[in-house]
Amino acid sequence: MANTGYDWDAAWTPVDAAIALTVAGTILDNSATLDLDGKAACLISIDTDYSNHAKATAGLTVAIAKEAGDGSFETIADGAAAFEMAFLQAGTRRKVIALFAAEFQKFQIILSWGNTTASAVATTQTDIKYATIPVAS
Repeated sequence: MANTGYDWDAAWTPVDAAIALTVAGTILDNSATLDLDGKAACLISIDTDYSNHAKATAGLTVAIAKEAGDGSFETIADGAAAFEMAFLQAGTRRKVIALFAAEFQKFQIILSWGNTTASAVATTQTDIKYATIPVAS
């Protein structure tokens, strides 16, 4: 019988490594454009370490912004998919999502930390793993 499943990359590829989101510095980060041309799907892994601040006011919002057709991208408010990784004092949150090429051809990952507490930090690593569909034999 032919293999009709996905062939996933063996390893994760970093999209953004150790992005430190802080009130005093970067509070918003857009990834480079990711392209599923020639791919069937991808997995996106988001790993966020929160600093030891008891009063951080918000978690990390992750949005997937699709290309709008003219080379621009949806905004974080209008993104095709978005979720919040709730703040966890001195803790880590992890999330993996799947995106399929039929819906997400070109996209960006937008990280936005709504926190307003001084000195608090959310350090985030995003990675991607692509899938192809093998040719049936």
